[in-house]
Order: sequence, then C-alpha cells, then structure tokens
Amino acid sequence: MKKILNISLLIIWMIFIFVMSSFSATESTNQSNIIVTIISSTINISNTHLLTVTIRKLAHLTEYLILGILSYNVFKKYNKSIHISVLVCFLYAISDEIHQIFIPGRTGQITDVLIDTIGALIGIIILRKLNKIGK
Repeated sequence: MKKILNISLLIIWMIFIFVMSSFSATESTNQSNIIVTIISSTINISNTHLLTVTIRKLAHLTEYLILGILSYNVFKKYNKSIHISVLVCFLYAISDEIHQIFIPGRTGQITDVLIDTIGALIGIIILRKLNKIGK
C-alpha cells in the first residue's frame, strides 16, 4: 500500500509540474510577480528584474527538489536508487523544457534542466540525511 501511495504522489507531482509549465509566458510571469511584489514591497528591493529571475529559478529548484524526494521514495529499495531517481528527474526536466517550447511565449532552456536536476539531487540528499538521522 505504501508503494502505491509513493508512486501516486510522484505521478501527481509530475502532473503538477506539467500543469505549471502549461501556463503561457504572461500567466507564468503574473504568478511570479505576486511573489516579487510581496518581497520587493516588504524589503524595498528596487531591482525587481533580478528578483523575478531569482524567484523563477528557485521555483524550478523547489519543484524538482520535491520531485527528487518523491522519486527517491519510489526507487529507494533498488540498487543504484540515487542514480535511478536523478535520472528520472533529469529526463522529466528535459521533457518539461521540450513541453514549454510549445507554450506561447515560453522557451526550453538547458540551464533550467540543470537547475531542476540539481534541485532533485539536493532533495534526495536531504531525504537520505534525514533518514540516517531518524535511524
């Protein structure tokens, strides 16, 4: 039952990433701008362009950090579970960037694949460290 739950959570999160990538550039920018407005008005940041880029890249990192954790939970019983999990996340990041090419105003970027993969690896490392502490 736990394995079905882990697989279901992984698939649901992949769907979430797909849906987020399906927004047009304008819609995606509007989502980012909500966070940018809150932060820039709270701590008085004048360079909102840099803040926008930072928020967008942190969103990528965070989405894939969670994907890495969920992926590792599915594959942790296998040999080379870290490698398998990172590979799954890497391939999904590539497919996500290809998907974005077909969305109005969006582009696929290799740098985002790298950020996504690093996020997944960070998530896996954090989970493994927490599991070791828990034992």
